[in-house]
Amino acid sequence: MNKGSAYWLKETRNTDDNFDLIELANTQRAISNFVKIQTGKDIPVEFIANNDGDSMTNGKKIIISSLINTRNLDAVVGTALHESAHCIYTDFFVLKKIANRLLEGNLMGGRRWIEMLLNFIEDRRIDNLVYHNAPGYQDYYRSMYERYYYSKTVDQGLKGKEYRDENWESYMFRIINMFNKNADPTALKCLPTIYKAVDLENIGRLTSTKHSLELAITIYNLINMHFILNSDNKHQAQENRKGAKQNKTSKEEIKKAFSKQENFLKGNIHKAKVNKKEKQQIEAISKSKVDVKNVKATDNKGIEHTNIPVHVIDGITPTIIESNLYEVFGRVNLMNKQIDEGIAKGKKLLHKLRIRNEQITLASKRLKSGKIDPRRIYAASFEEDLFYKIDRANYKPISLHVSIDGSGSMEGTKWWQTLINTIALGYISLHMNNIDLTISIRTTGKDLSKSSMTAHIPLLILAFNSKKHTISDLRLLGHYKTKGLTPEGMCLNALNEYIPNSSYYLDSYLINMSDGYPTFEKYGKFTYKGNEAILDTAKAVKNIKKKGVNILSYFIQSSTTQTKEEELMENFQIMYGKEASFIDPKNMHEVTKTLNNLFLKQNLVS
Repeated sequence: MNKGSAYWLKETRNTDDNFDLIELANTQRAISNFVKIQTGKDIPVEFIANNDGDSMTNGKKIIISSLINTRNLDAVVGTALHESAHCIYTDFFVLKKIANRLLEGNLMGGRRWIEMLLNFIEDRRIDNLVYHNAPGYQDYYRSMYERYYYSKTVDQGLKGKEYRDENWESYMFRIINMFNKNADPTALKCLPTIYKAVDLENIGRLTSTKHSLELAITIYNLINMHFILNSDNKHQAQENRKGAKQNKTSKEEIKKAFSKQENFLKGNIHKAKVNKKEKQQIEAISKSKVDVKNVKATDNKGIEHTNIPVHVIDGITPTIIESNLYEVFGRVNLMNKQIDEGIAKGKKLLHKLRIRNEQITLASKRLKSGKIDPRRIYAASFEEDLFYKIDRANYKPISLHVSIDGSGSMEGTKWWQTLINTIALGYISLHMNNIDLTISIRTTGKDLSKSSMTAHIPLLILAFNSKKHTISDLRLLGHYKTKGLTPEGMCLNALNEYIPNSSYYLDSYLINMSDGYPTFEKYGKFTYKGNEAILDTAKAVKNIKKKGVNILSYFIQSSTTQTKEEELMENFQIMYGKEASFIDPKNMHEVTKTLNNLFLKQNLVS
């Protein structure tokens, strides 16, 4: 049970399968935030694929396992926090120059054991600091210790007859598990002295890595001297085993658990990194806002599904473009010509719309109440109409959400013309006080959790928001590549929460531009097409209309659609309403004309 991550983990699965790239990125973002809070520094967190979920740090970056699931997440977070504690409290210079200290004391022969003892003591020292200074992290630390130290196998090893021979391996196993409730201080002859030297309850007395190193050397010398003075320990080993229980767990299992603990102490992990592409995508998702919305959708058999995932990208960023996330972005902006044309068109329209930025003022004079008009004072002795009032009104704010079909069938002239008009609207929204604009693209993208090239998911890209973006962000639309299918209703269901309600103080509009029927297939298990998909899209549109949102929908024609014009018009109007229009992509002034009238409509709010 993940008590710590339960507060922030967004469950997207019910199984113990390893996280996909979205979940890994969200986890990386969360862990990075924890690390930043704890260290006060922007220490990068990276993934490495391995079998055990180990972690390590060199003080400059933290590496965590990419094999994460809901079962082991708290332990992974705890391990990352443990590594970040090293970044704060461990003096890596001492670790780097440890050979100098060992040569000085003629201790190089015991380097392996001294380093293991140092790692154990330093871990206890820094964990004690974090555990008491940051109580909010205690659940993560408990999970980490349960993963690496508190197991039935280790318990059996501590209670059983194994690791009771007077040798280095037995002492190390007993020492690094001395805080286990099953630890036996009498299992080895020198253990009581070592327990007193370590003094776990007062580990806070050690205030530096150098202190930890000196204690490790002290313990090594105690054990080494014990072996010298007791060269024949056979009788003592037999005595120690007399009170031990017969162990049902095999020695190999215990040794494997001990090896896992050793690797944890050393920070050893397998070197099989996630591939470059996956690493780029994880970083892109982590640095950007990518979310998964589970929506309702009806398949071609009329069965309603409630958990169809739609991936939502909030903003196109350079990292998303560089990683070609979902394989719908290109590094080169191939639409510079259309974008420049759209900006030029926006400038022309803006000149006509300046009136919307103006405040309308009406002064009413000769009133019997209100504020005194000083120019009417002279008549105060024989007239009562010396008051006045000023009424001020603004154009009612407009929220526009332009949602574009970005499927493969839009490629070419249709996309170019749509982009020109959309960029023009974006430019206007950046220069008008009471027009806010969001631009979204509906399509399908490569499923990041599947290796198959044909595996894809519904994708909603919130490409531009005039409230937080600039003209540079608007230009990034040119990196989008039209491809994929048309998961119309699913994307509209996900889009619904991003469209504000209309009210007395706001007119909300959804402007749709698309060119085909809703179509989507998911691994052969879910097929979205035909009449059921049309009705499902109509239901999604109806839910948006319930919020008082006005919908303007344009079907962008092509030579292939003209032969089915009557059928297309009928189905398009079923989805978007009788007001839906068919337009020629080469003659999209209808859209501009409609919106121009909308902008100039004298709908005032005082």
